[in-house]
Amino acid sequence: MPLQNRVTPYGAIVAVADRGLFMGNRGIIHDPATRMIRRAWMNKRWLVCLCDSKGRRRPLMSPRSWTELFFLDEATAFVTGRRPCFECRQAEAKAFQAA
Repeated sequence: MPLQNRVTPYGAIVAVADRGLFMGNRGIIHDPATRMIRRAWMNKRWLVCLCDSKGRRRPLMSPRSWTELFFLDEATAFVTGRRPCFECRQAEAKAFQAA
């Protein structure tokens, strides 16, 4: 069963099997026991990052850790209020900042 961590273009967080090309987070918004979303967001520093950056891997929805959210494409991430990450997407972040 897929986790509830995919973001739609309307900002809803749903459980679907589709893989995302990008990821981001909204703070710790999941319940560690059920791994289901319990609130919409914790902070407004919303970034869109690469799913594979510097070979890092981490368990999804870990206790006391931010909730990983996935976007099917960059347009979905932008329409939901994200900006490119300066660590893993520096060129895109500079272009976004200049615009």
